Amino acid sequence: MTTTQVSFEQLKLKLGHYFTAEEQDYVFPLLLAWAGCSDQAIFWFNNELIPAFGNISALSFCENAHTKAFIEYIKSAQLGGYA
Repeated sequence: MTTTQVSFEQLKLKLGHYFTAEEQDYVFPLLLAWAGCSDQAIFWFNNELIPAFGNISALSFCENAHTKAFIEYIKSAQLGGYA
């Protein structure tokens, strides 16, 4: 298994229940590219306060059934929008 595959699997274990398989295929590679590794991606998801979400973490946002809005947020960031 490659490093990328291992990192993807780590994200799937920790964050997978918030996303469908299709969403994971989109979100996880972005998080890995931005964070550099699965540990940092998970830390960011769990701890970084996001002003666009009212200064709550992505974890809190997704726990409150806003996964689709989170995906729209990262799509915007990927296209150069404010993060």
